Amino acid sequence: MAVTLRIISSLISLYTFLCFIRIILTWIPGMSYNKITNALAAICDPYLNLFRNIKWLTIGSFNFSPALGLCLLSATSMLLTHFSHQGVISVGIILSLIVQIVWVMIHSIILFFMLLLLVRVILLAVNKNDSGNVILSQIDYTIKPIVYRMSSLFTRGKTISYQSALITALIMLLIVLVAGNVLVAWLTKLIAAIPF
Repeated sequence: MAVTLRIISSLISLYTFLCFIRIILTWIPGMSYNKITNALAAICDPYLNLFRNIKWLTIGSFNFSPALGLCLLSATSMLLTHFSHQGVISVGIILSLIVQIVWVMIHSIILFFMLLLLVRVILLAVNKNDSGNVILSQIDYTIKPIVYRMSSLFTRGKTISYQSALITALIMLLIVLVAGNVLVAWLTKLIAAIPF
């Protein structure tokens, strides 16, 4: 039984990796129409499409619904691996796994925004006049309200530059990331110890 569970867990991990590759390839315009992409689409899209219409996973023009699909696959793989090694699954372990899944999603979104903000700060520092770039204008349109709302917690109504607001938001997200990691590690250990 344990060997079967490990095989199923490995297959789920492989499928998760294929879905991840499929998601990355959708970001590359030239990769939309070739045999590999079409094969991955046929394998992965039926599963990924189950999550596409979840509205709370869309922030501005960014859709994070594939992250939920990947997290659920990873959680299933982890649960099967745990069961194959321990032979027992408790409610505490399942609850701990749910907390980890939720945190992985939040963590991924925060990391994505941090990377986006960091790239934007660097581009602003290198090229002060990038207002003609359509892609950067679209990114700014999406993130500016969030960035200024976050930075307003520290500026107390004072007007600051966009670059300063980006840096402030980056620092805040880093603090949230570190605090969240510590809290989730403590919480999952506490919940997993519940014997029921």
